[in-house]
Amino acid sequence: MTVVRPRWPSNLGAAVLRTLVLVGLAAVASGAQPGAAQSSAAPGATLPPGLASVWRVDGHRVNDRASSWSLVAFSTDGKLVGVSDEGGTRVYRASDGRLQRSFPAPFSTGQFAFSLAISSTGLVAMGRVGGLEVHDLDSRAEPLKYHCSGICGPVSALAFSPNGALLAYQAARGALEPTPGMVNVVDLRKHAVVAELEASATRAGVMFDADGGTLIAANVTRVDESGTFGLRGWNNGVDWRRVRDEPGAQVPPGSIGPFAFDERVAAYSYDGRLELRELASGALAWAAPFVPPGLDAVVDDSPMELDLVAFARRGDLILTYESPESGAAPGTLVFRRMTDGRTVAMYDVAGVSALAVAPDGASFMYSTGAGRTYTVLARVPR
Repeated sequence: MTVVRPRWPSNLGAAVLRTLVLVGLAAVASGAQPGAAQSSAAPGATLPPGLASVWRVDGHRVNDRASSWSLVAFSTDGKLVGVSDEGGTRVYRASDGRLQRSFPAPFSTGQFAFSLAISSTGLVAMGRVGGLEVHDLDSRAEPLKYHCSGICGPVSALAFSPNGALLAYQAARGALEPTPGMVNVVDLRKHAVVAELEASATRAGVMFDADGGTLIAANVTRVDESGTFGLRGWNNGVDWRRVRDEPGAQVPPGSIGPFAFDERVAAYSYDGRLELRELASGALAWAAPFVPPGLDAVVDDSPMELDLVAFARRGDLILTYESPESGAAPGTLVFRRMTDGRTVAMYDVAGVSALAVAPDGASFMYSTGAGRTYTVLARVPR
């Protein structure tokens, strides 16, 4: 068993950072059975010291030669959380990890969940290949199903409006697709698609603003192997009129991998750095180098890469998962300040496959896809 070592923020060098390990384990909760999360930690994986975990749920064991995928999401009001993987989708109460409902994986080959969203009204949306389905936590009826117009790939972006009345979704497209990607909007009160809106040609991303009055979509394009990162916005009304169109800034090839965005900024990686860029002006707010590999790295100078990134519009920290390209060591969860990119905390964790930050920025969750899988909800470090 590999014991995951903590790493702490400082202006000291990497070697000194990794010697500061005299921190006690926070109390954790675990359990894989329906109901409340249990209080004893499973022996399959050790949580990083200093992690302020609220609860933990253990999953299945993954073959050493394979890895598992997962998705995690908070509801729009932060009261529920969801986890999707090969076994299906489970929804838990955020406060204590009590299981609220589970949905089995589809029998169809390849029809796993490619995106996940939970509304404040208890609706659970899962993106599939060519469409999506919407379940009601309080009903055992068949889910509502919606399909993309024409031919499309997996629905990789989902967003509920704050009141749960609308659901926006967008399918992933190839990097060289010449036609715009369509953002579809479903009115769940009418059970009908009420808008089809043109947005990004190459990367999917949708969200509603804080009051639900505007739908926002990432507008990522490729031009001669470089690209631009901007956004588009439409009013939530009868005509769905475009009210915002920010072309953003041109960025070098390869700079837009995993990304997170809101109506103000976008975060992504470029040339070994995490960059935060203002969408209205296209100006670079800050760039911070990835953290070095952990103590378990076989090759100390193995370059790091950005696997996952998440933040909340009401939070003041950005969370990333960065790992060695060589796979010689566990990756690292890193918290940085949104204002200047300075590191606040970091934890070495093996095999993180999904991240989410609560809408209020006070807590976060992650799920693993290696060894004995597990999901943790924890408080954001301060």
